[in-house]
Amino acid sequence: MYRLEGLKGLSPARLHKFFLRGKGANAGLVCAKPELRRAIEFLSVNLIRDDWPFQEPFDAIFCRNVMIYFDAPTQRRVLERIHRVLKPAGMLFVGHAENFSASRDLFALRGKTVYERR
Repeated sequence: MYRLEGLKGLSPARLHKFFLRGKGANAGLVCAKPELRRAIEFLSVNLIRDDWPFQEPFDAIFCRNVMIYFDAPTQRRVLERIHRVLKPAGMLFVGHAENFSASRDLFALRGKTVYERR
């Protein structure tokens, strides 16, 4: 469930196509339609462990405001793992405080908080 106000950047057509509006106590909330949920995989993963449960490579990974808590060697190990599970040209979305300029061999900066797998 998401607050409707959090999706204000979506066009009315996309909002209607991909989301259901809440009713009663859930007024002001929306949830993704089943067909959208089937196309997205949401996972919690221990980034430090080696046993990531992924079977298929990802088009995009959202890992926001996590890496700032790791030292540089740990960041590098996690970025190497993320690199392995992203498709070529896959996108990594991170937080505003995160900077991976030391890993230019793995990722190219494509926006303020968006990196592309090399």
